[in-house]
Order: sequence, then C-alpha cells, then structure tokens
Amino acid sequence: MAEALWNDIVYTDVLQSDGFVVDYAVCTTYSLDMPSLLSVPFMLGTMTDLTEATMRSPHLILETINQSAGKFAVFCNAGCIAIPQANSKVYSLLEQSVVQVTLQAKGGGFINFHPKVWIIKETNPNTGTQQIKLIVLSRNLTSSNDLDVVCELSGKISTKQATPKAQSKHKPLVDFLTWLIGKTDNCTIRKNMCSLCIDINCIEQFDLTDSPFEDYEFFPMGIPGYDGHAECLEQSMLKHATEMLVISPFVDTHILNQMVSCSHGARKTLITRHASVTQEIINLFNNEVYTPKEVLTDKVEKDVAVDLHEKVYFIRRHEGHLYYNHMYLGSTNATKNGFGRNVEFLLHLKFAPYKTSYEKYRSELINDSKECMFEQVISVPKEDGGKKNVTDELILRRAIAAIQKAQIRSNNGSYTITIQCLPNKLPSESVFLYPLGCNGKEQELTDDLIFEDIPLDSLTEFYSIRTGDLHRVIKIKTEEMPTDERDKAIFRSFINTKGKFINYLAFMLTEDVEQYILESQQLEKELAEDKTAALEQQISTSLYEDMVKMAYKDPDRIASIRQIVEKADESVIPDHFVEMYSTFENVLKRIKRL
Repeated sequence: MAEALWNDIVYTDVLQSDGFVVDYAVCTTYSLDMPSLLSVPFMLGTMTDLTEATMRSPHLILETINQSAGKFAVFCNAGCIAIPQANSKVYSLLEQSVVQVTLQAKGGGFINFHPKVWIIKETNPNTGTQQIKLIVLSRNLTSSNDLDVVCELSGKISTKQATPKAQSKHKPLVDFLTWLIGKTDNCTIRKNMCSLCIDINCIEQFDLTDSPFEDYEFFPMGIPGYDGHAECLEQSMLKHATEMLVISPFVDTHILNQMVSCSHGARKTLITRHASVTQEIINLFNNEVYTPKEVLTDKVEKDVAVDLHEKVYFIRRHEGHLYYNHMYLGSTNATKNGFGRNVEFLLHLKFAPYKTSYEKYRSELINDSKECMFEQVISVPKEDGGKKNVTDELILRRAIAAIQKAQIRSNNGSYTITIQCLPNKLPSESVFLYPLGCNGKEQELTDDLIFEDIPLDSLTEFYSIRTGDLHRVIKIKTEEMPTDERDKAIFRSFINTKGKFINYLAFMLTEDVEQYILESQQLEKELAEDKTAALEQQISTSLYEDMVKMAYKDPDRIASIRQIVEKADESVIPDHFVEMYSTFENVLKRIKRL
C-alpha cells in the first residue's frame, strides 16, 4: 500500500498551491483504485513532503484520513473501481467521500461517466485570499505509467459576484457541478458543492498570465443542455479547421473522417495506440499516424512499458482573414461515444497570436531525437487478442443497476447484511458478491441476499462484484450502518496497545513527522518490555509538556485529542492519562476566558 501511495503523491505538484490550504475538493474520474483513493487525503493535506518509509506508519494514515474528513468528494463510474491487491479496513473510512455514478443504458448499450476534472477551493491563511483551482486532465485516479496530459487554471474568488459576462463564460462549469450534485444524496457533499458553484460565480476570470494562451472555454458533454458532438466537435473544433494534430488512445473512423474532411489539403497527424490503428486510418491520415514506442526510458534511465492515454486536439482555424491556434484537452476520445454519448469534459484553450504553430507543436512531439516518445506506423500491427470483454461489462452494469440497497441488522455482537435488488432487472447470468474484505462470504447475487456473522469492523459500503472475467468493487447504498461505532472499531484494530496509543498522541503533537517515525518503533519496543510503568510515567510527562507547547501554537490540535481518547479502548489508555487530559482541558478553558 505504501508504494502505491507514494507513486500517486506526484499529483501534489498540481493539486496544491504554495501558501494555500485546501478547503474542499471535488474529483471526477472514470476508474478508481483503492490505494489512489487513499492517497487523496495526502495529496490535499499538509503531509506530502515525506519519505516512502514514513508513509508506512498507520498513525500517519489514520490521522491524515481524520484530518481530511468531509473535505473532498470523488465521483467515479459505476463498476469501475478496481479490486485492491491487499485489502485494508481503512478503505471503509473513505466510503462517505465516494459517489458512484450510475447512468441509464441507451440504445442497448451503457453510457460511461468519463470526465477527469478536479475543482478545488483554496485559502491562503496569511492573506485570506481564496481561489478556485481547476485541473483538467486525462488521467484517472489510478496508478498508471501511461502518457497523460494535465492543465491547471486558478481563479481568484471575489467578495462580490462577477460580471454577467464572466458568469456566462463559467456557466458550463457551474452546470457540470450542478449536475454532479444531483448524483449524490450526501448532504455534506451537496452543501460543499453548492458553495463551490457560488464561488465560481464570483470569479471574474481564470488566470492565463505567463501562459501562451489568451482565452479559455469549458465543454462538458453528455449532461442536459450540452451536446458534445454538435457544440464542441462541429461548431467549435472543426468549424474553419485546417491543420490538425489529434492525440487519442481510442478512435473510430466516423469521427476521424469528420476531422480529416475539414480542408482536405491541410496537414493532419494522428497519435494513437497500436491497437487502434487500421489500414483505413493510415490511409485517412496519409501515413501520418504515430504510436508510442514499445519501451520508453524514464528519468532514472529505466526502461518502462507505457501506452497512450492523453486526449489532446491541436487545431489551426481560419477565422476571417487570420489563422488562430487552439488546443482542446481532457477526457474525450475521438469516438462517437466520446463526443456523442458519454459524460465528458474538455477544456478549450486559445493560443495568443504568434505563440505557436502546427509545425512547432508537432515537432515538440515528433522529432528525430532519442527522447522522442513516438514512432511512425508503417503497417497495421497484429491484434493481440486483448480486447475488452463487452458482454461481461454489460452483465456487470445490469447487475449494478438492479441492486437497490443494503440493510444492516445487529445480531448478538455481529451483524447481518441484506442486499435488496429488483428481481426483474437482475441479469440471467451468474454474478457474485461479497463485502470487501470478507472474501470467504462470496455468494451469487439474488434479491434478499443475506450475509451473516459480519464483524463490526468489517461493515462497509464497498463490495466485490464478479462476473465472468470481470472483478470490480462497487458501492451500495446502506441503511442502518453504525458508522461511528464501525469507524471506532477500525481505529481500535490498529491502535490496540498502550504503545500504539501513546505513539498516536505523539504523532498528533509532533512538528517533525520524519523524526517522529524514527523514534516511534523504539518507543513501542520499550513499552512492550517489563519496565513499562516507569516509562509510561516518563512519557506522560513528556506528552504533557508537548501539549502545553502545542496549546499556544495550535489549540485545535489539542482539542482533537478528545476524539482519540473517545475512540480508543480503555485498556490501551495509560493510567491517569484521562485524568491528566481533563485537567489540561480545564486549564485551557480558563486561559480562553482571560
């Protein structure tokens, strides 16, 4: 888990702004894996400049989750959460932050929720300045070596509403967020996202300073009022288009024909995946088709197998008597599903005059240097037989649509879960289900499916679902979930000795996380030895001193210790600590009155 978390911390280079702290963040993604989900609290928090060894600390993970509670929401496509290689109960602590988007089937097939966008509200604690950071990218919230693209824009939140012109310009972004709000019944998420919409209407413009661009435009697709094919592809991208460079991992000839038919004599280049290339496509682009090299060399001179995942459209348009260069980037593939079916999001950026050209942009990607990542396709590659099993995917989607809710009942110290479905909507093919982490409980999905003898700390809204060769995680809306008691039980499963309890408190009070990690293992070892009582007295005195120091620097951190005391089992709390802490709280109250 630690290695996966570490790999995803690269996101922090984009998600965090110097001098700002995150108030709230919304992420949209098609696919999701659990370690990447667990990395979100680290990305948005203040504990990112850590070594890989430090991130193995369970105290760090628990406290980071605790600090991020209610500060973010992740929207993902139903049935696209990957099964974790190693299960951990901490995943359940994040379930309230995950919204599974289930879209109705259309024309016998399924519609995907496919955008990859982050909307983040930040505050500078020193100046009080607030801003919205918008990040549009092609990467899902998963671990991946694939080639992706990312772009960030920041807009200052004013104390008053922006002009009608600015609000109109940003309306597609607000409408996209408003549509997302309708996909969750979580009151905290809805409230925070409504606040984001209000904040965006107080932004006069997103800053393009020090960029080659002079204007921007938002293109959500697949939501009411937004037709990606008509409004984005035909009216914006292809209107008066001449030269064009298309980067898309998945393509179809219908969309590519539309692109190539614009100004037949103009140069056009396609960069795509090997598996997407056909002879017809090679002919369409006059042999100007490129794919990633089979093996690339990374920054530490290590050969890495990668594939293409970015979606970028560089288009030169003839507007009046002048030519302007435009870039569209985001989640949309050059396919009919991308522009005309799925929920997607593209950011349109208009280059300032003389900032680039088709030749310059193309030469940055395709050139003779050994660092060039792409090679020309001369002939059609052989099929590798790795095509997606569409039949299993359809079965899985029908099963997800049929599942209505889960109900939990207490039963003599353990719990019983009942899964309710719409019987007439269940697929005829076999689908299997079990609560994530309870591998031995797998059963075939039916209406009123019952899971018995589930321990409190194993209760979850995440379930493994399996059919054919597909094995995924889904989230099921649950009634009577004893969330507080369950979260407390998970906490106790990790903090189960006096040494770990004291370590946790020490971690909460430290200002040097790295130093804390170095000392914590030795501390636990000493606490496990026979001379525990004397050492506990020494540690309690040291903790008291640290608490006094922290009270003046960060009183809220002292107040949060009460939550930890209430979560922990009495057997792991050192003698006299509660009495000492209560006395300390009373002193703090008196100081506040002065």
